[in-house]
Amino acid sequence: MRRFTIILLLLILSSALIACTASPGKQEGGYLTKKQVLKREPKADLLEFDGKVYKANIDWTEIEKLTKGDKLGEVTGSMATHVPEGAEIFSSNERGDVLIVEYMQVEKRYLLQMGE
Repeated sequence: MRRFTIILLLLILSSALIACTASPGKQEGGYLTKKQVLKREPKADLLEFDGKVYKANIDWTEIEKLTKGDKLGEVTGSMATHVPEGAEIFSSNERGDVLIVEYMQVEKRYLLQMGE
């Protein structure tokens, strides 16, 4: 009887652990990878900068009052999924987790992607 109880508890525990890993980013502290973000949203507008992944088209970032800070660099190679090479990358004066990208008089805001 005791062996049966232990096996049953192990099965329940493994099922709970598997359920927690079903969604990318869930129960993962820290930064999400490009692969994790694209798994959730295959056509996401992403920017990889300084080893971190940022995502555009987050509603609240578009209406938030944010101003450009220092220029951090330019988009090169495959850093971005929807922004052309040469686009300028700026920090945000108000938030450390938002980057502002400018190209051809268009401004996009990218939010740092972190696990929950």
